[in-house]
Amino acid sequence: MTHPLVAGDQFLLGIFALNSSSGMCITKVPERWNNSWENNVKFAKMADEAGIDFLLPLARWIGFGAWAAALGALTKHIQVVATMHTKVHNPVVVAKQIATVDAITKGRVGLNIVAGWNKPEFDALGIELPDSHEERYSYAQEWFDVLEKLWKESKSFYHEGKYFKLTGAQADPRPPRRPLIINAGGSGEGKAFATRNADLLFTPSTDLNKSKKEIAELKSRSVAARGYAGAGSGRFGESERSRVRRGDGNVPGLR
Repeated sequence: MTHPLVAGDQFLLGIFALNSSSGMCITKVPERWNNSWENNVKFAKMADEAGIDFLLPLARWIGFGAWAAALGALTKHIQVVATMHTKVHNPVVVAKQIATVDAITKGRVGLNIVAGWNKPEFDALGIELPDSHEERYSYAQEWFDVLEKLWKESKSFYHEGKYFKLTGAQADPRPPRRPLIINAGGSGEGKAFATRNADLLFTPSTDLNKSKKEIAELKSRSVAARGYAGAGSGRFGESERSRVRRGDGNVPGLR
């Protein structure tokens, strides 16, 4: 069943990359975003009070289960997302981490699943990242299957697949409902993974008419993959990423 945050057709507002220096911009301008912990807390509380729907971090290997847990404990309403890379984080550990943050936030945690990224960052960690998107998402699917089973099963279980062999796997306590699942992907494999598993998909688009057609196709594929239509088949829609900065008000084309 789809998470309540995305069950309807409401317009959603989220903050991305709050935990990253300069946010999504590569810049050294003096007024760039300072991602100190104090600023993260201040901004999160402001967003929470303003009614912003979610906070979504970039993954930069600092432990985002802790980031989400800390900000979740300091806010009341906003959905706080932890970003996890499947090749870096063990699914059994992630299941326990997210369940803990879910308890801390009273159900306001989300999980952003990433199957790949820049290869040099994986090399620095001593982790081999497959070049093939097909292989990355094959691994991610088994990773997610293990994660979901840990959240559903009350008893320990044995699992042997292509990538994982687990004996006595268990995650208890478990979340009362499945946390919000997010995936960002532009490849065919990435979109297919999202249609099978995610509540929210972020995917690039450069043409509104083409994106309308693509959204309709994604919805159909999601219904086919999950076997039912409606809210539970995932949320696919047009999203806009905006960068906001302070100016003098004298911007050409804006009145």
